[in-house]
Amino acid sequence: MAGEILPHSAAANWSGFIYQGRVALYHVLTLLIEKSEADLNELFIQIDSIEDFSIIKYDEDGTSIIPITIHQVKALKSNLYSTYEDDFKQLEEKKARTGVAEVKAFFHLSTQNEKTKAEIEAQHPSLEVYCYVNSQEFCALAEIDNSIKAKISLVLQTHNIGGHENAGNLQLLYDVLEKAVSDKVVYIHSQNQAYGVPIRNAAYENPIQLVNFMNLVSQDLSHIIQDEKYFEEKIRSNLNRYYQEYCLNIDEAELTDVVKSKMDKYLYLFNSFSSGSFKSFLQSIRPYKEIAYTNLQEYTDGSLQQDEIKDAFFIILKELKESNNLKGIGWSCKNLKQYFPTAITLSNSEENKIRASNRILETALSTLVEVPFNSDYLITAECNVDNLQLHANKISEVEANESDRITNWRNISLIDLETAKAKLND
Repeated sequence: MAGEILPHSAAANWSGFIYQGRVALYHVLTLLIEKSEADLNELFIQIDSIEDFSIIKYDEDGTSIIPITIHQVKALKSNLYSTYEDDFKQLEEKKARTGVAEVKAFFHLSTQNEKTKAEIEAQHPSLEVYCYVNSQEFCALAEIDNSIKAKISLVLQTHNIGGHENAGNLQLLYDVLEKAVSDKVVYIHSQNQAYGVPIRNAAYENPIQLVNFMNLVSQDLSHIIQDEKYFEEKIRSNLNRYYQEYCLNIDEAELTDVVKSKMDKYLYLFNSFSSGSFKSFLQSIRPYKEIAYTNLQEYTDGSLQQDEIKDAFFIILKELKESNNLKGIGWSCKNLKQYFPTAITLSNSEENKIRASNRILETALSTLVEVPFNSDYLITAECNVDNLQLHANKISEVEANESDRITNWRNISLIDLETAKAKLND
């Protein structure tokens, strides 16, 4: 059995996981409504192994996996049947290879297809097009979060758990449940990165018991503390969502396999950072604003802005060659100058040069943040500043503080993406 249904794992493709993981959570919540406690103890969700996700159980000996349902998820802009035809056939073939006659195969669409569910299933009788609320045959990326929260509310009502009308409760539970899925994917990747375990094996051997989700839904929410750790997870989740939306909205021709592989490595890196490293990473790509999120107010005021991430940071990562920095991000040119990406979207006007220089030096003064990887150049979307100190109009404050960190920041230059490409991509 294992040898037949282990040939493929999508877990290496982080970009796919972001939407797939949320769809998987939506389906798990449906099962929490439909299944008995005994069923929930017996069933598991397996992420990115037999298929994008699968519901499985173990045989009587507890040694072999028996797939119950297998699910393929596609987050594409196209509504053309031809775009998905090969994937429909692949899912049918995968179902046959499980060797389990009773297994059901579901295909999840994020865009309404030109063909109806009935038409697709007539041409592919071994699969079913998954239906969401009100028998809708797709769930758009922009709607999946709200759909999950609505499903959480139904779970609470079904099991007579209070708080189903409280938006704050639903958001808390969403955050906790989404983290359970993302933590498992990070763990699967860590087994591969740290120990060399093939991703398909790590994914196959590490499912999540469905009763765990029921326990999370049933917990006393007063135990969930909205502290720095909590808000950090929300920022990670937002970063993942921005990435999925970014990939979905760019020309598919630009997202080659090489680019996908490169970007997926970056996103895995960001998700695997420890708390301290993650905060340092956020500060390094946003050197113009102090990063703090110990409470709701700080999180609201200083959280990642999706325009900065999508219109600067992700574009820089996509357009430049793969990082050659041993720490995972950053580049060096022929002259051994060091470059680091930022989320700075300011234009190249003189006013913005002064604004960027002042904000960066003010942040360096107040936080003593390290220069990211001792860079010589910080890459921006458009803004060029030869020397931060020369463009700042608060030089006296900088000169009054001669710590090594401030001195290093004074020597930093900002360089726009197009100029950086010419220096780094040759």
